[in-house]
Amino acid sequence: MNRRTFLMASAASAAGCAGRRGGELRVFVYAGGHERAMREVFSPLFRQATGAEASLRSGWWDAMAKLKAAPADDPPFDLMITDATQGYPAAREGLFAPVDLARVPNHAGIAPAALDNWIFRERLGITYPDAVMTLACHRASPAPAPARWADLLRPGLKGKVGLYNHFYMSLYTFACVMADADGKAGDAEALLRRDADAVFRFAREHRGQVGLWWPNTTDMMLALADRRVLAGNMHSPEYLQAMRGKPELAAVVPDADRAMVQVFWAIPRGTPRMELAHAALDVLFSREAQLGFARRGMASARLDAAADMAGEDDLWKSIYPHSPEQFKALRYYPYDFYSSRWDELADRWERAVLRAG
Repeated sequence: MNRRTFLMASAASAAGCAGRRGGELRVFVYAGGHERAMREVFSPLFRQATGAEASLRSGWWDAMAKLKAAPADDPPFDLMITDATQGYPAAREGLFAPVDLARVPNHAGIAPAALDNWIFRERLGITYPDAVMTLACHRASPAPAPARWADLLRPGLKGKVGLYNHFYMSLYTFACVMADADGKAGDAEALLRRDADAVFRFAREHRGQVGLWWPNTTDMMLALADRRVLAGNMHSPEYLQAMRGKPELAAVVPDADRAMVQVFWAIPRGTPRMELAHAALDVLFSREAQLGFARRGMASARLDAAADMAGEDDLWKSIYPHSPEQFKALRYYPYDFYSSRWDELADRWERAVLRAG
């Protein structure tokens, strides 16, 4: 047996052992576009790398409740995606196991700015930017096409605006509209931190512009397609995919007040499949996987994959960061401000903005 044959046999044996040990890796994913991308890109790469199967468990806000309710030594997932709104508190509660970065060498390809976060520094997960808040519109919108957040206040869009029903995104959208309408585009985050009461009053005064408080991206895309709404905010990944098949849809991401969702992959504490979970993390951040995700409308914080995608697709390039300089200017929703007042803001959003009374 020569060296090459020996190495191939050893790799196959290791993969087979991993598959036999783990059986399957239970992975929590977001329902919809993320689940499809994981099934199409991650699952076959993971199977090829380990010989094991990935069992994708989809959902949304329910995942963290399931994790908290489970016994400490029997979590419902072996690996999960989460975001700053739910993942930060869970990390502080000790629900995630430390990540051994030596077993995830592909993390070295991620832009340093994307990892400049306490979750990563404390090895509780691997962080990266996901969706960017996108100004979506139907090309039948009153001319000229919406190009800035203040355009959502146009009289021709009254009752024809769609906004996400969760405050973390749409309260920020209102701050963007308010700042822009006052000639201070770029000041939205500072405005929200400085005077949240004023932003809430503004949102209440202008809620009549909103004809749909969408609960998921599918509802918003359907409403845009049949013109029940003509413009609004959107998560970028699913919308980018929809635009490719529906030329009547358009989008812009204004540079001023750009904000992205921060997500991270974490390993629930107590999983018996730590080895497979680390192998999955390494697959997730491989160049091949990241490029596959990007081709399905997702952002990529892996610099080489982002550069490759920017060279392939001008639309993707116009929406997502793809150079070291752009990643240095990376901005997220103001999660630290939100977490300090979460219950108050959520309750006020429900009572003062979503309710019609």
